[in-house]
Formats: sequence, structure tokens, C-alpha cells
Amino acid sequence: MIRTSFDALSQADKALVTAAAQAREKAYTPYSNHKVGSAVRTKSGRLFAACNVEVVTLQQSVHAERNAVMQMAAAGERQIEAIVCHGPYSGVPCAECRQVIWEFCCDDPEVMIIGSTLDGEIELMTIGEIYPSPYGPGTKGIDPRKF
Repeated sequence: MIRTSFDALSQADKALVTAAAQAREKAYTPYSNHKVGSAVRTKSGRLFAACNVEVVTLQQSVHAERNAVMQMAAAGERQIEAIVCHGPYSGVPCAECRQVIWEFCCDDPEVMIIGSTLDGEIELMTIGEIYPSPYGPGTKGIDPRKF
């Protein structure tokens, strides 16, 4: 993991962080007040941003990263180039979100994850660093780009 600043990011990554921060503002979190935004950039360059949405049981709540990836998939995109998790503290995705992100990495452990905090801290990591022994489509001989 590399710690850096927003100003040191590429223009494309700055746009991704900004989209995630804007999505965070729309989060529905009446129970925890833990607002998170996420944005995905696909290999084709499209951006998909989303926020977390809670429901009273909390177990049925959906994290921002999963919402962004699902929007991407619903739009017919199948390959993540980079994803941002923007929230109050560390932007490292949870285990469930790592699994969803891996689903659309197309077996590329170098897919970039940008953790962005409200304090302006930026953490750069790859899915391979934070999910070193993945189980996903490749283990079943599936290429998500074909579906």
C-alpha cells in the first residue's frame, strides 16, 4: 500500500475520487450514519458511482463498492480498471466487497483500489495485495467479459 495525496493522482484518478465523494453525499445511513461512496472506472473508461444503502436489519444493507460494481455490470460493463472507496476512515474494502471486486477484475491482481478518507488521506493498493488468494471466476474457467 502506498500513501499519497489527492494532488499526486492522475486526472483520471482524481475524477474517480471526486465521483466517489459526490456519491457519498447521497448515502442512506439512518442507523449507523457511516456514509461511504464508491466509483468504478472500467477498462473502456466509463465511470459508475454509488453510495451505501442501509436497511433496518443492517444485514441486508449494501456497501457502496458493491453498489458501484453492480451498476457497472447492469450497464453491460465487465472489467474494472480501478475503484475508489471514499469514507470517514480507511478506504480498504471489506472482505465481501473484495470478493465482488475480484469477480470483475478478470484475474488481474494489479487492478487499482484507491482508498480515500474524509481527512484527505489517499491509500493506493491493488486487489492482489489485499486479496492474495482469490476465489473467483477464473477458478471455474469463466471470463466475465464473455457474459
